[in-house]
Amino acid sequence: MKGLYNESVLIQLISQGDETAFREVFDHFNKKLYNYTIKITDDDDLAEEIVMDAFVKVWCNRHKLCDIHSLDAYLFTLVKNQAFSELKRRAHEAFIIKNLSKSRTEYHDSTEETIISNEYQQILNNAINQLPPQQRIVYGMSRDEGLKYDEIADQLSLSKNTVKSHLKKALYTIRLVMSNYLVILFWHSFPFE
Repeated sequence: MKGLYNESVLIQLISQGDETAFREVFDHFNKKLYNYTIKITDDDDLAEEIVMDAFVKVWCNRHKLCDIHSLDAYLFTLVKNQAFSELKRRAHEAFIIKNLSKSRTEYHDSTEETIISNEYQQILNNAINQLPPQQRIVYGMSRDEGLKYDEIADQLSLSKNTVKSHLKKALYTIRLVMSNYLVILFWHSFPFE
């Protein structure tokens, strides 16, 4: 450990919270650990992040350093384990994203999409047809004809607030029916085994 003060003394000082001793260890190992980590990760930013995290862990757990016999072995093992854990996490994340994307593509490429779209429209139409007559009329004028509250109110000789109330109740009922449909669709599309 050329250029580094007595290792056991440094460990003792760091464990007692000596920032100067910690800085000496940081300056001595930082570049070596970075070069080692970049060989594992092949990613500059990730290697730098892992080395910084390792030093943060050392400082935060400095009271446990007295059990360490070799700072060199401890630090290199720490960054190696962190690098492998991060690579494993990223690989797992990429695997999940790939499978979700694949499932989505397969789903959209199938004729199932057309069937589901038709089912959705049929369920929406059934929900609209089951609305009370006044709500159904207000909903149709708002959604199908694109009329505003005051225009609907004028045509139906209702107050603007009554139109709002009818539309609000209609939308609540329709959303409830459609959300139940979407839950059922989800369970059929992605069965859990």
